[in-house]
Amino acid sequence: MEDGGIFHQLAINSVIISATTFVHGVFVAAAAAVFRAAKTRTRGAVRFLRDTAVLVALVLWLMLAHMIEIGMWAGLFHVYDMFDNWETSLYFAGASFTTLGFGDVLLPQEWRLLAGAAASNGLLLFGLSAAFLFDVVGKLHLGGRRD
Repeated sequence: MEDGGIFHQLAINSVIISATTFVHGVFVAAAAAVFRAAKTRTRGAVRFLRDTAVLVALVLWLMLAHMIEIGMWAGLFHVYDMFDNWETSLYFAGASFTTLGFGDVLLPQEWRLLAGAAASNGLLLFGLSAAFLFDVVGKLHLGGRRD
């Protein structure tokens, strides 16, 4: 596909960030709905096991959301032929989205604005995941108040 001018890149940024945020919203809303429906009063070992299972399941669920979102960025890089193969597209998307940014693989110069957008998108969505996890932990009252 054609090279990305600044307005083309800004448009692509808007679309992919909207799409990944929508996906993340669906995952968070689904997890919240399941958590609300499954929340029951329990005590002792049963509560400990339930709370542990809830946290493990929630972390895995949110990681799945992040993997899909990284895949969406990789798909974008691949469709626009920014890298030679899918593996490199996925590697760069993961390194950018997680803000790790090794720097060993770079976008072509005409597409470089997408790297910062991928990093800021990942930063915000990981922050949303962390906020959601803190909220769930607070509602589980881990290590605190007895129900």
